[in-house]
Amino acid sequence: MDTYIDERILTLSSLNATQNNGSFLSDVFFNFRGLVKEDTDIQDVKISIQNAQIPNSFYTINVYNNILILDYDSIFYTFTITQGNYNSLNLITEIKARFALQGINDINLVTSAITGCITFTRAGSLNFSIMSGGTINQVLGFQLNTNNTSSLGVLTAPFPLNLLGLLKLKIASFEIQTQSYDSSVASNLNILATIPIESGSFGLILYNNFANLQSIINNKTLDGFDLQIYGDDGRLVDFNGINWNISLILAITRVRHQDTKTTFKDLIFPINQLINTLQEQRQPAEAEDLAQEENPQTFTDQTQSDLNDEDNLEVLFYNNRKYL
Repeated sequence: MDTYIDERILTLSSLNATQNNGSFLSDVFFNFRGLVKEDTDIQDVKISIQNAQIPNSFYTINVYNNILILDYDSIFYTFTITQGNYNSLNLITEIKARFALQGINDINLVTSAITGCITFTRAGSLNFSIMSGGTINQVLGFQLNTNNTSSLGVLTAPFPLNLLGLLKLKIASFEIQTQSYDSSVASNLNILATIPIESGSFGLILYNNFANLQSIINNKTLDGFDLQIYGDDGRLVDFNGINWNISLILAITRVRHQDTKTTFKDLIFPINQLINTLQEQRQPAEAEDLAQEENPQTFTDQTQSDLNDEDNLEVLFYNNRKYL
């Protein structure tokens, strides 16, 4: 089967999209018409992200992981850590500043240069707890869904302080139907591409599809569509109002139509041959008698002209049907 690829480039910017989650810019909708139509010659449709330019404008400590809950002398304090990018020293400074605003000045924090684990120490060996409801616990190296209580005023996280932030981005769509799978949902998720984060904070993430990875989509028609950008934590990224650009390729495999080379002359040539043969075999006398009985018209020079005129084929059949 002879096929060809009908490729279409879609250049997208979050600036031109309908922004479903505001300045996060990670859930958007692009309003197109007729990208894919239900044509009978379509064999399959593939989509790929050709390239992307995405700002690394999201924070290590963000809206998803900036809450610390402290049980201090049976009083529960909830601290909201300022969103931003931190190293261990300035994160410790931020946490101690938040404690101080509530009059808590007897808890010190240090990070081990050997293990990378953070230790909270309260003066006087008085105990305290970091509660499981805090969203920053995993960043600090504590287990999820677990209350962490000090012993003799000392509490050391079992795991290293994790300020790496996101490691990759996942570009997905609800509208564009692929057959990709993701462990975060243990099922099908319409992933179009995964992009490793190789630039530093406030840098530019550049992606080029050198391997030409493509996904077959199941959409019979495609007009406007949505895009979501998730981090490897499965949450929508907060780009803090900084726009991104992505270029998509739609590759539509179509069956090539075979153009006929038959002309109108080719179609009527056998008919003309038949008419000429019948004319040659006709006996003049018999033809004249038959013409008098069935049709008062006679075979005139004009009729002969009609026989030779392809555009007057209908007139020929009407006036001379006796020959067929």
